[in-house]
Amino acid sequence: MRITTAGRRATGALVLVLGATVLLGTAGTVPAAAAGGGRPLIHTVTFGGSPGDVTVVVRGQGFGGPALPVPSTGDAPNFRIADDAQLGQGEWGASGDPHVLRYLVWTAHEVEVAGLGADPGDALVIGLHNDVTGRGAAWGGNVPPVPAGTPVIRALGFSSLGTPRDLRIVVKGSGFGPAPVAMPYVGDLDAFSFWDGRSGCGSGTAFTAGGRYFGLAPADAVTLHFASWTATKIVITGLRGAYGAGCAQIRTGDPVAVSVWNSADRTDTGPQTAARGIILYGVPGN
Repeated sequence: MRITTAGRRATGALVLVLGATVLLGTAGTVPAAAAGGGRPLIHTVTFGGSPGDVTVVVRGQGFGGPALPVPSTGDAPNFRIADDAQLGQGEWGASGDPHVLRYLVWTAHEVEVAGLGADPGDALVIGLHNDVTGRGAAWGGNVPPVPAGTPVIRALGFSSLGTPRDLRIVVKGSGFGPAPVAMPYVGDLDAFSFWDGRSGCGSGTAFTAGGRYFGLAPADAVTLHFASWTATKIVITGLRGAYGAGCAQIRTGDPVAVSVWNSADRTDTGPQTAARGIILYGVPGN
């Protein structure tokens, strides 16, 4: 799933810098310290409606006020849903996206939208920014009911010894399939993508990495160093290619996500899943 023509998606990670060592740990919810300064947090996402016309209710805190009249139908500058089963055309609800949403409710604690053309099992990444502070949050997961055989992400962790370029990503779960290429491998793959959703960088998506997108969208200029891949665990040990150029840099507070398809998939509609997080370098809130 690409969130924009330049980027895509989001997990639950905490990063602290101790000397030259960057420590990152996965968390189901971001600790209270990370919420300082009005950082948005997404607690739950629920679904209603019907296939092809899905209603999505996002609940949490720190969302701020609406950036467009509510209720209304259109695009918002600070909200987007990206559908991994609709690569190249699966962006919904944000300025410049091919599809609009019906914005029904927007408060500091709840956003409700309707009209999402998704189907059961589709992996979604939801990106939301407070229109005043510019701080963002994200969610990744699947539209229920999820069909049997869909990949599952049970744990997502980040760590780095040195610089963000050496970011280590460990994805644990099931249904990933065997390694799609011989490992280790540096480049892009159809079955994986990393998304950094930092706001205030052009379209609002900083960069994506490691995705080839089945030829339905341009492959990422920022590549990944895939160290290993099994049906239950994927290990990445760095960002390569165009990382560091322009907006392609990891920053404090960036909402991030990964998407994983089964390695046997030959199209974007094959089973896929997504998970979200936040990367915090240094003192939370800086």
